[in-house]
Amino acid sequence: NNAGSGLFGDLWKYNPATNLWTWVKGFTTQDVNGVYGTLGVASSTAMPGSRYAAASWVDASNNLWMFGGRGFAASGGFSFLNDLWKFNTSTNEWTWMGGTQLGSQNGVYGTMGQAAATNVPGGIEFPCSWKDASGRFYLFAGRGFGASGSPGWLQDLWRYDSGTGQWTW
Repeated sequence: NNAGSGLFGDLWKYNPATNLWTWVKGFTTQDVNGVYGTLGVASSTAMPGSRYAAASWVDASNNLWMFGGRGFAASGGFSFLNDLWKFNTSTNEWTWMGGTQLGSQNGVYGTMGQAAATNVPGGIEFPCSWKDASGRFYLFAGRGFGASGSPGWLQDLWRYDSGTGQWTW
């Protein structure tokens, strides 16, 4: 894979009972820029750009959530991403939930331990991710952008609360 060449942005569903895959949504071509639409509004045309190494979670309503990775933002160009997306498995629609439409953005950390509407992790690839018993999403480490400077290996821990729509460092 050459600096992003050959990345897809397609979503597939596997049925273990039939042992078959079904294409659900996404682009059929490679290296496509994201189509963001309006922040917080589901849309049949909104879709994240082609990427790899993103974090993902499934919430209590069986929606798929995805954060970051390395790929193509709205403006194009292969970069570290810090966008947050939700895919509604009932309506087959993506919603851009947070982060930016730009690539390789620094994180906005705020005060450690305090959630804020302005907090957001920087563009990152390969973070560890998990969900706690309360349904909050976590990101740890990975390679990307911290509060300033060039990309590197990080050791920051973030929590996202989908109920409030806020990140906590």
